[in-house]
Amino acid sequence: MRALVVASLLSTLGIFSAHAEEANTRVAAMPYSECLSIIAETAQEMGEAPVQLVNNDEETTVRINASDGFVTVSCSRADKIVLTKSPVPEAAGMTAAR
Repeated sequence: MRALVVASLLSTLGIFSAHAEEANTRVAAMPYSECLSIIAETAQEMGEAPVQLVNNDEETTVRINASDGFVTVSCSRADKIVLTKSPVPEAAGMTAAR
């Protein structure tokens, strides 16, 4: 079930499509523990370790490299997940690949 949710949210953001022009964000209601599981599953499916951006009593936010940019996943104890897909800033000479 969670894999279906991850695939649905990521496909909505266009993770499986060609390059995006700007950041895309989707917000959904989700229990905190399930959101943390989605971070782990997404990182495993994408073959990338998540980079911890925020980790406190109220929120956990990570960034995961994707082939065409970055995915930021925020889990809130207010039972909310926020997924943001951002393109690679080509002007900065950056790439998502390592």
